[in-house]
Amino acid sequence: MCLSVSFRDFSNPVADYCIQHQCQNNARCINHQVNYTCACNLSGWTGNFCEQEPEFKAVFTNLGSTAADGPSSIGSHYTGQDHDGQVTVSSGIQLWTVPYSGEYKIEAIGGAGWYGKNSVVQNGGRGAKLIGNFILTKDEIIRILVGHKGKRGPGSITTTGGGGGTFVVRGSNTPLIIAGGGGGIKNMSERHSGCDASLSTTGNAGYSSPLGSGGTGGNGGGSAGNRPGGGGGGFYGNGGGGGKGGKGFLNGGKGGTYHGGFGGGGGNPAYSGGAGGGGGYSGGAGGVNEDPSCGGGGGSFNSGTNPENECCYNTAGNGKVTITFIE
Repeated sequence: MCLSVSFRDFSNPVADYCIQHQCQNNARCINHQVNYTCACNLSGWTGNFCEQEPEFKAVFTNLGSTAADGPSSIGSHYTGQDHDGQVTVSSGIQLWTVPYSGEYKIEAIGGAGWYGKNSVVQNGGRGAKLIGNFILTKDEIIRILVGHKGKRGPGSITTTGGGGGTFVVRGSNTPLIIAGGGGGIKNMSERHSGCDASLSTTGNAGYSSPLGSGGTGGNGGGSAGNRPGGGGGGFYGNGGGGGKGGKGFLNGGKGGTYHGGFGGGGGNPAYSGGAGGGGGYSGGAGGVNEDPSCGGGGGSFNSGTNPENECCYNTAGNGKVTITFIE
């Protein structure tokens, strides 16, 4: 918004009022001979002299999607919000154009896994919550994949998919912050930490006998043993288990068959079998077809300053990303 501040001197009709202007924060001064205007719309600041910081807070959701390959459009989900008109969708991933240069706080929450109908524990593995501060540049593109929760399989519905990881990525392939998704639970009488998202970059192994193998180095989780669930996808690589494995972020992030959450959540065999691992920086392991058992939670990654990391935040829902302008 451009506001005029007048300093009139009709005795000098060609005076340059921009010589001693009070415009701040790189605003452009426009001389009008009898006054000047501070053009602060390009910098994002407001006020008579562009002295007021912009206020910006945007919440990115799953856009109402339950599909394994994510949402297909924005629809009206962001209408009237601070990021209205700044976001498009491509293959399920939201492309956000940064409105102002400066420091932003980014909070990412991974999707939760789900639980089988016979499980005493009535929540799946829990998704992580990570917070960090980042310097972003006006007009750069940030890619955001909001992880979906896992779902129950068809038929007997005794086993479930893993939750998708939530990814915030600069450009094509530079991760800023990734919150791991929770593993699916087949049948558990009490919680075990291996089912939840990991705060390290390595995916969790789940809980079963024998234990699965969580992914490392941005790769997907393993899938082995008796009718296992699919491994969760990582940033680079897919989870094990063929079509049951969740896809890596760079491969689109599709959830595995059946019912892995978008964001690389591992799927499960039809009718019975082990639960899927969670997606994340590295994928969680697929669980085996045993009681009790679960898929492993996905790994996490945070390159921001002032980091705050919580492994076991999201108990039952889809993931989310909240971005707030600081200064």
